[in-house]
Amino acid sequence: MADASLDAVAVFDVSQMGHRPLTVLPLDAPLGFIPTDWYPTALATVGDDLLIATSKGKGTSPNTGPGGTSWERRHREHPYIPTLLYGSVARLHMREVEEQLPELTERVEQNNLLQSDPGQIQFAQGSNPIRHVIYILKENRTYDQVLGDLKVGNGDTSLTMYGADVTPNEHKLALQFGVLDNFYDSGEVSGDGHDWSTAAIASDYNENTWQIGYRSKERTYDYGGTVADEFPLEHDEADVDAPGTGYIWDNVASHGLSYRDYGEFVTTIWCKPERVESPKQGTLSPFSAHCARATVSKGEPLPANVGEPRGAKSPWPWAVPMLKLDKATKAVLRGHFDPNFPDFNTEYPDQLRADEFLNEFEGFVRARGSGVELPAFVLLYLPDDHTHGTTAGKPRPAASVADNDLAVGRVVEAVSHSPYWDDTAILMLEDDAQDGADHVDAHRSIAFVISKYSPGSAEHPYIAHQFYTTVNMIHTLEALLGLPPMNQNDGYAPVMAPLFTGKGDQPAFDADWSNRDNGLIYQTNVPRGQGARASAKMDFTRPDAVNPAVLNAILWRDRKGDAPVPVAKHTVIRQELRRGNPDKD
Repeated sequence: MADASLDAVAVFDVSQMGHRPLTVLPLDAPLGFIPTDWYPTALATVGDDLLIATSKGKGTSPNTGPGGTSWERRHREHPYIPTLLYGSVARLHMREVEEQLPELTERVEQNNLLQSDPGQIQFAQGSNPIRHVIYILKENRTYDQVLGDLKVGNGDTSLTMYGADVTPNEHKLALQFGVLDNFYDSGEVSGDGHDWSTAAIASDYNENTWQIGYRSKERTYDYGGTVADEFPLEHDEADVDAPGTGYIWDNVASHGLSYRDYGEFVTTIWCKPERVESPKQGTLSPFSAHCARATVSKGEPLPANVGEPRGAKSPWPWAVPMLKLDKATKAVLRGHFDPNFPDFNTEYPDQLRADEFLNEFEGFVRARGSGVELPAFVLLYLPDDHTHGTTAGKPRPAASVADNDLAVGRVVEAVSHSPYWDDTAILMLEDDAQDGADHVDAHRSIAFVISKYSPGSAEHPYIAHQFYTTVNMIHTLEALLGLPPMNQNDGYAPVMAPLFTGKGDQPAFDADWSNRDNGLIYQTNVPRGQGARASAKMDFTRPDAVNPAVLNAILWRDRKGDAPVPVAKHTVIRQELRRGNPDKD
């Protein structure tokens, strides 16, 4: 049996089964396991040989050199993550496998860390002081794109598109709280990345369909709790995309902890009637509606919950979309999400998302010590670093990334200057790293672990070279809150303990407002600019609804002009150590 969760084939003794169906197979008692390449999907026998097909083969590599597809070669674009994934077929002699099964099983256990100790988080003060975790989820950037220009850590400045001038807050955060230069997003794209970021796993349905969905032709976007532009929850139907081991909010809720969600697995009904291309083409999108005011233009008053001060006139030169209402796409999130905090829409500034979150946070500060204080787990979605391409009149890519950076800085500033700084950790990552090049691997991305107990300082930065992924971060937040893991992925992933070895004297963080003051976050794309025509045809109302390869090329040229793509240097795992199989065809 192909076991994609272990990258292995499970071996069972079926000699006594007779004609009984496979549904009665004793799945809890395999004889052993055979290691495979990434994500085995099909098995077959030819004589005495076993054929094993995998869908992701050897995995990815650096994506700095020219891509291999005809489109990538023609546009001199770096490879896009899905184009780096190739399947594989291995042919094994079953008699040899049977003889070597104990050794092969041990290799599977080692590959999946099943014999390892994930460790514990030890604080210098003794007991764990953390009672609240704020988990921030962002969109699609690689490490080199953002932090490649840091003077410490393993970065490549030639690939840096949104460096310290665009993301001063993230640069300050990395230097003060820790530079994670060996962190990798587990998901390839947003379709699976949001599941990996909230469940430490993606369902088999997800893994087998997101590639089709990302062709943007045959299927709708069946992720985030929606299927075929419908809400399974409202039809009392199971979500075919949901992983069987649940999401982090299920884990939190089932153990009696408080929680609050801002924008993740929440669908916003925007005040803009739209028609969508789908199998029901011509019907009104369930994600839009008629409102008295669909947008707010520059100089018009913003809603009373956002703006500086609240309800101030909009400084944004593009029309800011208004939301009518939010819907939770999961039952456990009902009653536990902010109805005034929208989901993905890159025309809606992250400053306004930060405004709304800080409205509630100020209330939590006033209520500290009561039953309505800051929840134990907070999930905060800040998506605008995805960008809106170079559509004329819409935010410049650098403006969107700078807007996102300032929103992050404001959130950390507010928390660190509040009484919650003593017992709160902020963990932040991208859902995936698909929209940029990186000289180490296409999955390498930015990540932050922020608390009063972080080691190092801005003058002497702590550099974490340890190999970490999305599931390490999820296991870390679970450990901080006293939660058990959801599945074997987070269960065996080492916790990020070194990031909590400080003395507990990290000072509060002060946000860098320079890109508001210099006007960068308000800049728009010029008419007839590079990629403007292509960007104007793209759908930025949900993650990855556009052709990512085309968008990546537009963003590269927007920042780098005609600069050639650098040659790849190395990869996460040295080539001679990359796992293989005998008799590879």
